[in-house]
Amino acid sequence: MPGKRWPATLAALVLTAGMAHAQDARLDDSRMFSTGEEAWNKVCSRCHSGHENSVGPNLLQGSYDEDIIRFFARHGSGPMPAFTAAMVDDTTLSQIAAYVIANHKEPAE
Repeated sequence: MPGKRWPATLAALVLTAGMAHAQDARLDDSRMFSTGEEAWNKVCSRCHSGHENSVGPNLLQGSYDEDIIRFFARHGSGPMPAFTAAMVDDTTLSQIAAYVIANHKEPAE
C-alpha cells in the first residue's frame, strides 16, 4: 500500500505550490509597479527614450496627453504592440502618462 500513496502526496504538493503561486500573483498584480517612473523604465523606455536603438517616438519630447498615451498603449501602432489591462493595468498606465507629462522636454531645434 505505501506505493499507492505517492500520487496523492504529489497531487497535494502540486496543488499547494500552485495555490501559493496564485496568491503571490494576486499580490503582485494588485500593484504592478510602485511608481510611474519605474513602470516607464521597465515597460516603455527601451523603445521611447530617443536612444539610437529606439523604434518609437521619444515620448519625453513633444507634447502628449494621457488620452493619447492610453490609446496607443491599448491599441498599438506599427511595431508597437497593444498592451492589455492584464499586461499593464489602468492605474499603471495613468502613472506612466503622468510621468511622461511631468518629464517632457521641448524638442531641440
